[in-house]
Amino acid sequence: MPTLSQLSPHRRLAPLRRAPFWAQALALCALFAVVGVVMMDDYGVGWDDPAQRRNTAALADYALGVSEDPPRGHNRYYGFAFETPLLLTERAFGLQDTRPIYLTRHLLTHLFFIAGGFACGMLAYRMLGSRWLALFAMLMFLLHPRLYANSFFNTKDIPFLAMLAIALCLAHRAFRRDTISAFLLCGVGVGLAINLRPFGLMLLPMILAMRAPDLWQASDCAERKHILLASAAFLAAALAALYTSHPYYWENPLRFIEGIRVLSQHPTIVENLFMGAIYKSDAVPWNYIPVWFAITAPPVALIPGAIGCAAVCWQATVRPLAALRARETRFRVLLIGCIALPVAAAVILQSNTHNGWRHMYFLWAPFCLVTAVGLHRIANISMRKGIWKVGARLPGRVGDGGLTRALAYSVAGFGLITTATAMAALHPHQQVYFNALVDAKTRGALAQRYDMDHLLVAQRQSLEYLLARYPDAALRVWPPNRNAAILSQNDRNRIVFTPPHQADFYLRQRANHWNATEEPAIHSVRAYGSGIAFILAPNSVAYRDYHRAAYHDVAANGAPLARSDFHIYAYNGELRYLNENCASYKPKAADLWIFLHIFPDDLDDLPPSRREFGFENRDFKIIEHAAFFDDKCILKRSLPDYPITRISTGQNMNGETIWRADIDFAAHVAAQAVHASILAGDYGPPVAQSRFDLYLRGNALTYLKTPCAEGDANARFFLHIIPTDVADLPADRRERGFANLDFHFADHGADIVGTCVAERELPDYPLDHIRTGQFSSGNDAIWRVEFAAER
Repeated sequence: MPTLSQLSPHRRLAPLRRAPFWAQALALCALFAVVGVVMMDDYGVGWDDPAQRRNTAALADYALGVSEDPPRGHNRYYGFAFETPLLLTERAFGLQDTRPIYLTRHLLTHLFFIAGGFACGMLAYRMLGSRWLALFAMLMFLLHPRLYANSFFNTKDIPFLAMLAIALCLAHRAFRRDTISAFLLCGVGVGLAINLRPFGLMLLPMILAMRAPDLWQASDCAERKHILLASAAFLAAALAALYTSHPYYWENPLRFIEGIRVLSQHPTIVENLFMGAIYKSDAVPWNYIPVWFAITAPPVALIPGAIGCAAVCWQATVRPLAALRARETRFRVLLIGCIALPVAAAVILQSNTHNGWRHMYFLWAPFCLVTAVGLHRIANISMRKGIWKVGARLPGRVGDGGLTRALAYSVAGFGLITTATAMAALHPHQQVYFNALVDAKTRGALAQRYDMDHLLVAQRQSLEYLLARYPDAALRVWPPNRNAAILSQNDRNRIVFTPPHQADFYLRQRANHWNATEEPAIHSVRAYGSGIAFILAPNSVAYRDYHRAAYHDVAANGAPLARSDFHIYAYNGELRYLNENCASYKPKAADLWIFLHIFPDDLDDLPPSRREFGFENRDFKIIEHAAFFDDKCILKRSLPDYPITRISTGQNMNGETIWRADIDFAAHVAAQAVHASILAGDYGPPVAQSRFDLYLRGNALTYLKTPCAEGDANARFFLHIIPTDVADLPADRRERGFANLDFHFADHGADIVGTCVAERELPDYPLDHIRTGQFSSGNDAIWRVEFAAER
């Protein structure tokens, strides 16, 4: 009969404790994989996922000779080392329907993320020799809430994070074994990491620099030769892996250099909501990445991570020669470099940074390892000095520092449990996780200060809500949404993506794209009390009445700054774009950008990064700032609170300008004052009348027309001044006998509530008479008058 001690759980777990660490880590990975299989259908489709899949198919056809054209634009330079296996799996199993395709992509991406966690755990074990610390590093890697959610639908950033962890593990193994085969394998890992993201290039010089002290310490020529051969093998394997894994480089390997240049200057400029302010992605503040990293990392990692970074830097600074001699210390410095160098490069080069820190998710792999180093330092604090002297009086291993380790490991374990609990509470929206460093308790506070669901995966829940609420109806939705691809075929058939004026439901991402108090959502997906996805009902009476009233209020009481495809108004601190015929806007056309460049009176009012350009860029998508009703549409864009000189706005498509309006604010204000004076009778009767009425007052000639049609202000105005004495003219004009003051309406006039008003200053010498009018494009006069200039 077994004794009580033989039945204890501690004794039953003894074989598991005696198992090698790799087996324990593999068992934990298997557990995560099972959980991932259960939950993978809860997540939506990421913003980039369809484009990644489409570009990979185009590159595969290009490599196989099926197509002569590689992916278009900058997409041809993206690495496809991870996407290619996804495509091969899809084609091997003959997957045709989008639902199994995206579920398969979810599963394989998540499994690769788990493989990165396994590599992180194995590396921590080799670095520190502690199972507990290695498991902590591995769990920290896998239990980052944002990364965990992204590991299902983000096939851009998560594979590079996992590949970097694998490459670092292979690099540590190569330095420990110091064989050519190990460095060859390390080179393959680094080459694949570079394929996935150009930031992987940082590993090449850092690993070679880490190898240099070994050459310095070599005892003979044979050892130096071995080191050089291993380094050359590493470099050759990295370049070969990069080259062979990217078909676009097969014809010309130098395209890689071009690719780095193109991808480092990413052409897409987007808005970032950061700490309550809107920043363009090419002009974010220097602390953008550090703040995002700090407020979205599990709190349990921050203090040990900071201590680990400080400890490694201190050791390398205080004893640099010893650090150079010790490979383990050099490797820890390499980890710090993997964290600090990309952030410093992004700040110094003012990289195009957006969507939080998702393009820097790879920082988490080296940070987890440094965090394990920090926890190791905390756990080994001496208990024989200061406040820790009580530990020396405790019996056995506890008195020898075991109490410190127990406390450190207990706090770390509690932090991991707390993080896992937060992930369960947020499921399936862990991608919007924030820690206690931000106000997550005040309802709606987070959505007003930070971007939430960058990749729009929460809109899957919006579609599922509509399908459940209207189980038998066809749903007319705008704009088109990628999340429909992962729904069942029957559900997809019921969702019809239509132009905005035909839609019954609008899907929205940000609350600040519309006023929630004026346009109540019929449904919202929420996290931390903030909406991360919204459904509006554009056909509701409240929605149409509100926007119809807003449209007519602006049209009746506002003064149009310009007339083009849109009539543009400055109204209540906003720029309003009105269009009477928006029925022609298709879903993709409504996704077009409107450029909006704001020129201030004082360049110091601009963000520092924009002063050299002379204007603030507030470009925006129609899809995000428009309301459609009765075939009409109204767009709203906030104006800055500093004084504005002029505004340039319009639309471009395929490099061609569809329409453009240049608005001179000073001329508009002056025209408003002149119009008010004319109505008050201060100018008296007109001195001449034709298509425009002309008023002469002092040294100014005023043009006025009511009503003002769109074509009235387009043709160039000619203005010829004939003086009483020709000698008053400039020397180059005396032969002609008049001064030429021709002008464009946009430079000296404005449309004031349907009245065209322009004013042109006249010379102060005595005048005989004036000739004026407008030219057509063929230089024929549209109208002309001549009158005596009696002032």
